[in-house]
Amino acid sequence: MQLHQQKGMISLSPPTICNSADSKTHEIICADLSLNNVTDSEAFPGLIRQTHRKIRSAAADGAYDTRLCHDELRRKKISALIPPRKGAGYWPGEYADRNRAVANQRMTGSNARWKWTTDYNRRSIAETAMYRVKQLFGGSLTLRDYDGQVAEAMALVRALNKMTKAGMPESVRIA
Repeated sequence: MQLHQQKGMISLSPPTICNSADSKTHEIICADLSLNNVTDSEAFPGLIRQTHRKIRSAAADGAYDTRLCHDELRRKKISALIPPRKGAGYWPGEYADRNRAVANQRMTGSNARWKWTTDYNRRSIAETAMYRVKQLFGGSLTLRDYDGQVAEAMALVRALNKMTKAGMPESVRIA
C-alpha cells in the first residue's frame, strides 16, 4: 500500500474511476468509483447496470475478457467488442461474439483485423473522456472519505457532461 502526501492531502491507495461514454455524443453515460483492490472487470457489471439506455455494443480492452463481463453484456443484450487475450480458447456457444474474435485472432495471428472491422477504436472515446476530466479538474480527488470521493467524482462527471452538451471543440487540419 502506498501513502501519497502533498500539500496537506493524504490518501491511501487512491480509488479508480471507471466510466462508459456514448461514442456519438461523447457524454459519460455511467461512472463508478472503485477501490484499488477491485479490478476493472469486477467493477464492470455494476457500471453496466447503472444505465437504462439501449446500448447496441460495448467496447472494452482485454482486461474485460472475463466470463463475468461477457455474462453481464449478454444479460443486457449488448454486443461485446472485447479483444480476447493472446492464446485465448473458445468458450461455450452462447459466447458467440467472443468466439468470433478468437477465431479471427487465430486466423490472422493478432487482433488487429478484428479491431479494424468491428469499430473497436470507438473505445478510445471513454479514455478521452477521462483525459478531459483530468485536464479540466485535476488528476486527483480532494476529499478523504470514500463516500465524499464518490460524490466528488460524480459531480465532476456531471460538470463534464454539461460542458460536452454545450459543444465539443472542432478540430481542423492545417495544411
